[in-house]
Amino acid sequence: MTTDPYDVLIVGGGPAGSTLAWTLRNSGLNIAILDKATFPRDKICAGWVTPAVMEELELDLDDYQQGRTLQPVFGFRVSQIGKREIETRYSNEAPVSYSIRRCEFDHYLLERAKETADVELILGEKFKSMTKVDDHWLVNGTHKARLVVGAGGHFCPVVRAMGAKLGSSETIVAAQEIEFEMSPEQAAACPVEADVPELFFCEDLSGYGWVVRKDNFLNIGLGREDNHKLSEHVGVFRQQLVDSGKIPAETPLKFHGHAYILYPQATRPLLTD
Repeated sequence: MTTDPYDVLIVGGGPAGSTLAWTLRNSGLNIAILDKATFPRDKICAGWVTPAVMEELELDLDDYQQGRTLQPVFGFRVSQIGKREIETRYSNEAPVSYSIRRCEFDHYLLERAKETADVELILGEKFKSMTKVDDHWLVNGTHKARLVVGAGGHFCPVVRAMGAKLGSSETIVAAQEIEFEMSPEQAAACPVEADVPELFFCEDLSGYGWVVRKDNFLNIGLGREDNHKLSEHVGVFRQQLVDSGKIPAETPLKFHGHAYILYPQATRPLLTD
């Protein structure tokens, strides 16, 4: 750790934090990223990224797909849960999206920031406190920084330190999902096509479920604009997928949860001091 203050300390090593650090390459600034996890790490996410995002990130797709999952998507199969499905293929040449695995995607972006922007990584350390000392911030009583950036997602500890009351008055999208590798037998029997993810809208249109295939990995989940009885919705959805033969009967029962805010409904402070 440097004894001088960092110019920028980014809290959160996901795509937002690592991309900010990478964008500041050649700026001459002393930059560090702090994250409670060590990478690669699992991240709950259906995992599709549009070509526009890949272009914005200036991602070398040929380099990225060396040993990583990069599944081109050419269309979607859409239905209401349990009803007739309609498939739309937008193109057979230019992908409309890419399915990725977040454990690979996030790690790649973080390593790119480290290698090309000379960013210091402070991993495996949880953000605990932030206090102002003279002309800099002191994070966790140890790390000095002139500017602290919160890139920690829905439960970002920096915005909490800025006084935001997370969850008290926010309208969130709550989701549960799981991603696992199918056995060769399960993969052969799975009818879901890798280049056509399947979307299933809830009857009340307050959310939707999905099945996304990435090589032999299967990502299944459901999200809603409220979390009322979410586990029940997920359980019914999972069973419907098993009954219809779309996913293996051995698909785990326990899904993992996450939440996020719809951008127009976010009321959090963006900056202070």
